[in-house]
Amino acid sequence: MRKVIRQTLAVAVALIGAASAHAQDSSLEGLQKNIDIFSGVLEDALDFKEAKGLFGLSLGGIEDTYLLGQGVVLEVRTPLANSRNRLSLASLNSAMQTLQVSGNPFESIASSRSQPRLQSSSAQASPVMALQSQPAQSNSFYAQMMERVANVDYSLAVNNAIQQATESARSLRSLGSVDDNDYEQLRADLEGLRVEMGEKMRGLRDLEAQIRASTTQALADSNIEEEMRSKLDAVMAQIEPLREQAVAKAAELKLRSEQAEQVYAQQWQQDVVAFEDKLYQAMCDYGSTLRELPVDERVSIILTGLGAQGEDQRRRDKIHVFSKVDLQECQSGDISLATLRERSDHYSY
Repeated sequence: MRKVIRQTLAVAVALIGAASAHAQDSSLEGLQKNIDIFSGVLEDALDFKEAKGLFGLSLGGIEDTYLLGQGVVLEVRTPLANSRNRLSLASLNSAMQTLQVSGNPFESIASSRSQPRLQSSSAQASPVMALQSQPAQSNSFYAQMMERVANVDYSLAVNNAIQQATESARSLRSLGSVDDNDYEQLRADLEGLRVEMGEKMRGLRDLEAQIRASTTQALADSNIEEEMRSKLDAVMAQIEPLREQAVAKAAELKLRSEQAEQVYAQQWQQDVVAFEDKLYQAMCDYGSTLRELPVDERVSIILTGLGAQGEDQRRRDKIHVFSKVDLQECQSGDISLATLRERSDHYSY
């Protein structure tokens, strides 16, 4: 008899458990539908359907999750996260300039006006050997001319300046400060400057070869020295404006890039504040529609990539947490939007 009673009780417990599980499943299914509807309403309120990217893909969206006993978690992907990527790319370009070029082009060019360019040991040995076999007058002419040639070799410094200018131009394009047409024109101008400098430096190397060859004729023909000096003066007169142009362009674009970063960052912060204003208004207007959510649970909003950036340069998310009671009171007018802000938790993580 006792055995029959125990079996009957076991069956009853199993039936009650199955009924309870079924009821919970039905409740969770209804809650999930409620959450899906709310997510769609929130997307409309935040104008995500208007934000389209490449191939018409939406730049904004909401992924929802429900945690039993805790509440709803909505992970919000906004166009502002994509905008922040542009700022990060521009900052990266600025940081990479120092790593990609050899030294500061402005310092290199400035110092080259007064200091001879250091040559390799092999380059230094050649003039010395030649001078040992030439008369004193010829030696003096040759040494003076070769020193002047060394002092006008700006090719490395100019190429560095052009490289920095190119990086600044990329930053300007990524920040939207120049359009594609302007960017291509900047690239064309810089490439033209690089090509022209290369041509002038080849001319300088040709002149250097002529100076070497003319040294043996200098004593025989006094006009040779004057001719070489005139040629070198002409080449230097052509190279100097290119040097100044490269430095000026690099400085101009660097300044424009830094200013564009500041303006873009300020505007982005203002856009984030405006977006959060819209979010709080939407939560006040529609948050109470989460009728299936237990009254003691909360709604957590994760704004992906919009959190404060720490010293480690890692981009954090921004979190806003609302209680269901506060959302209901805001919708009914019992508390103001400002009070809803004060009562909500918000932090970066």
